[in-house]
Amino acid sequence: MKILTRDKILFLMTAIVLLLTATCIGSDPEDIEDDVKDGPKYLGTKLEVKGEQVWMPNYNTGKVSELLLKFAGDRDVGVIVDYPSFNKIVSGKIKKGILEFKIDEGVLENTYLLDKDNLISHFFNDWNEDNNINITPSDVKGNIITVVTYKSDANPIEAVIREGFSGTDNSLTGEYIYYLYVDNNCKISAGKVEKTDLDYTFNKFDLDLKAGWNTICKRETYTTTGKSSYSISLSNPSIRWVIQKIK
Repeated sequence: MKILTRDKILFLMTAIVLLLTATCIGSDPEDIEDDVKDGPKYLGTKLEVKGEQVWMPNYNTGKVSELLLKFAGDRDVGVIVDYPSFNKIVSGKIKKGILEFKIDEGVLENTYLLDKDNLISHFFNDWNEDNNINITPSDVKGNIITVVTYKSDANPIEAVIREGFSGTDNSLTGEYIYYLYVDNNCKISAGKVEKTDLDYTFNKFDLDLKAGWNTICKRETYTTTGKSSYSISLSNPSIRWVIQKIK
């Protein structure tokens, strides 16, 4: 079962916001999301999410500040790894709009961990030019999870993702949080990659990860001049869980 990738979800949501806000971004100070202190970047060897309000897109607004509406429904959720194949590793729930799931220590070990080359090619491929990415130690393994709702284990219908948006007079930035598990302390780094034919810049990054769960923030900035830049950092900004239809 092939599901919509995280980057495609983020890109589609960003495109919607750009269309909605083309005439009014920056015209109202309330359009810009407030800066909120980051949460913990290292979450330990087990991951538990509880008491988190889920939101849904509001397609009837032109303001970033009104982009999301509180979701109040119920859903069964699955936490999945979708590479190298679709696998649900644990179940969870959304009840009256509140998300809860828990991944105990050791759930990903062996069966669901990717080696260094697969981790690079699947999650950091935009930076993967001419051996531009370095992972040390080289035998580290890891994977990234996605939260979905579903009709059956093999038929996810919605993704539940953490994303946020902010804007200026001439740009819009989308943020997305990845939950990355690695089986050992490691460092992932990459140099800057410029794709001048596309006006894309993939900025240099250095991630010092600890064994267990780490929160990785990917930022995508689009400007009115047509230039786009992408960055990755070890951070956990206070952005919202958003429910999105996959198909």
